Amino acid sequence: MTTESSCPRCGAALDEGANFCGHCGLALVAHPSPFPPGVSSLALRERIAELTAERTNTDEVLSPLWALLPLIAVVFGTFIGILLIFTPSVEISLLIFMVGSIVALALLIILNYKLVDRYNKHLVREASLRRTMIEYTWTRGQERGTTDAIYPYVSALESIDRQALMDEQPRSPLWSLAFLIPIVGVVLYFYMLYFLTRFASVHDDRWHAFAYNIHLSSMVNGDMVPPPLPKYPQERSFILYLLLTIIFSPFLFYWYFKLVDDPNKHFQEMGAFEDGFLTATGRALTGL
Repeated sequence: MTTESSCPRCGAALDEGANFCGHCGLALVAHPSPFPPGVSSLALRERIAELTAERTNTDEVLSPLWALLPLIAVVFGTFIGILLIFTPSVEISLLIFMVGSIVALALLIILNYKLVDRYNKHLVREASLRRTMIEYTWTRGQERGTTDAIYPYVSALESIDRQALMDEQPRSPLWSLAFLIPIVGVVLYFYMLYFLTRFASVHDDRWHAFAYNIHLSSMVNGDMVPPPLPKYPQERSFILYLLLTIIFSPFLFYWYFKLVDDPNKHFQEMGAFEDGFLTATGRALTGL
């Protein structure tokens, strides 16, 4: 049975009880808001600005010189070994060996801790940023009456966010000490390198997809947020890097360089998008 009602977008006749127009696809039933009412897009933008300001404490761009710490540890250990050869006293030799080992291990622990800690801080900030950007996008759509048009983008944003929350869990700083554990220490150490290696490329892919959907939805909402910069960090094969390290151990120094430098590029790319988001939304909301 049909009624005389018609689609408000294309004018096509609608069946009674239809949830969408069979001609143009317009949703006829309002999508329920996934967020509590009462928060304006302007207030949410201010929260995004606060989270963006926090990146100076969480998204630390490390100097590539940090990657030299393992090399310094090896050089220092070699120097200690040479020194032991020319030390006649057993007691002094033992003391030199102990001090040298502690210093060499401390250098590696410091670098590992720095990388894991940066990983954790970034994940926590980005998770909050994603949720607030999604909420802003939906609220802005409600204010502009564009929720039907942005619904596919918001659904994609929600899906990306859920996947990130499942896959990207903060890691204990104790991972920086994992290689000290007898027998299984080597396995744990390389697992730490695995999740740090995966962080740069897979995480960046996910953020790029998220940012692009924010861009698309903003075009509908009238905010005109520019698209994200082209993806920079390349996907790096953990298996390949592991094999190269086993075959040629100095390759580990290059691996550490990438663990320092790849997130740097991601932070810079992400920071540029955040700045562009704030500029565009500020202009759209306040006319400034």
